[in-house]
Amino acid sequence: MVQKDFVFENEAGLHARPAARLIKTAGGFQSDISIIHGTKKGNAKSLLSVLALGIFKGTQITIQADGPDEVAALYKIEKLIESNFSEID
Repeated sequence: MVQKDFVFENEAGLHARPAARLIKTAGGFQSDISIIHGTKKGNAKSLLSVLALGIFKGTQITIQADGPDEVAALYKIEKLIESNFSEID
């Protein structure tokens, strides 16, 4: 398992559009990917689970990936978050 902490900087928080981009990115990997916000943990491949975490600008989150492609998954999600959810390849 690999994990990394982030401070969420998107002005509007993790609303539907960036959440959908995150879910699409996470869905491309076999690993189980979770987002942790405080005591809540959500499945990064589920829109409702991600939105239920209530992530706003300035929120600290942890992304965890566990599985055969965990390093690649965490790297891709890290780049997505760092790019403020702009288009990446």
